[in-house]
Amino acid sequence: MIAAAFWILAAVFVFRLYFVARWGASTAFAGAIGIGILGLFLTGVVVPEATIDAALGGVNFLHLVRNLCVTSAVWLVRQGIFAAYSADESYRSRFSHRPLAAGLGAIAITVPFLCQEFVPTTLSFVPENVEQLPVFVYASVYMGILTLLTVSVLRICLRPQESLPVRVSSRVVASGMALVAVASVEEIAYMTAMHINVGGSSLHQVLYVLFNPLFYGGVLLTSLGLGIPPVVKVWRRLQLWDRAALVFLTATLGRAYWGLSRTAWLEAIVSSLYATHPSVRLYEYVIRSSDHKVALSERSTPMLAGRVLDAAQARFDGGVDSLELLLPAKASQ
Repeated sequence: MIAAAFWILAAVFVFRLYFVARWGASTAFAGAIGIGILGLFLTGVVVPEATIDAALGGVNFLHLVRNLCVTSAVWLVRQGIFAAYSADESYRSRFSHRPLAAGLGAIAITVPFLCQEFVPTTLSFVPENVEQLPVFVYASVYMGILTLLTVSVLRICLRPQESLPVRVSSRVVASGMALVAVASVEEIAYMTAMHINVGGSSLHQVLYVLFNPLFYGGVLLTSLGLGIPPVVKVWRRLQLWDRAALVFLTATLGRAYWGLSRTAWLEAIVSSLYATHPSVRLYEYVIRSSDHKVALSERSTPMLAGRVLDAAQARFDGGVDSLELLLPAKASQ
């Protein structure tokens, strides 16, 4: 699950960087994803945790750096979502949205960590050292801040959205953040039970085992949710459905309707595949195909090709309003 979240987030990061460079998309989301990738990298998904921590001194500083990365990533996701969904910039006047608040949160996490009695690298740092008050405070503050941030993101993600991709994306992100919030509260309960030694070992074990599926399941869902808008944008900008329909219709009907030679037919297929404005070309193709079907009514259209033509025709049957997507492409020719 951690590895899946890491590689999905890495793929989303590449998409995000492309949109930032090409169209000036939100840098908050790109920054959040980049820091999130670093945080997941520090879980040992690529390089073992012990190796990384040894480079940091071998006293579990990896744990602190990873938690600061996660906190920063969630804070940046929160900033990006508020910027995207808020009607104005009044949210920036709230102290919790200022970089100073993020800095103070990082200090609140770091100071207790530095007050502990350091121990050698261990993969179970908190469970093995939670009896130390500084470690308990450090982990509890971290989880508390994470809970507040994720609940804040969850609330705004549940607001109504008109765009279907944005609505789906926000709901998936909300689901992920809800899981992270539940995991954070559950972890605080676990650490408290361990620190004050209440409950039996069976309860401690159940609480310990629950954390990873909840937390990293939430990270995975959040990664998927953040990936939906850039994927939809790529799909729309490349006009993949129109391109595929154009290539298919050219391949199946080009020679039958237009009597193209084999060479001209192959050139038409290649031209359709790399068409600069496939939506415009498809619209023209539908008109030409309709004319040819009238002129050559004795020739039957293959069933699948007919369905593709009908689907394309239905897209353009709304008149001027249905051709809004074509206008920018025509203007740029």
